[in-house]
Amino acid sequence: MTSRNATHDFMAHNQAMMHTYCSQLAATWLELHPEATASELVAFLAEKAHRAQAVAAEVYVAREGMTTEEAMEFQVHQYDYRDMMRRELSND
Repeated sequence: MTSRNATHDFMAHNQAMMHTYCSQLAATWLELHPEATASELVAFLAEKAHRAQAVAAEVYVAREGMTTEEAMEFQVHQYDYRDMMRRELSND
């Protein structure tokens, strides 16, 4: 059995919510756009992510004293999950 702590519990809960939200968002969008291609779905999701990052940037500006440009650039590096996802998906 793995050791649990509050951080692991939070991460597990957060990951479950994120995966559930993303899968339901994609499924619902495809339901509403049955003719859509995978590229169109990815573009839709990328736009949703960009809008969410713009809102998050406002938090970084207010709390961290960053400029909007700095906050957006920070997120580009901070929220880059592609390598992690490649590793995770290659094990499925």
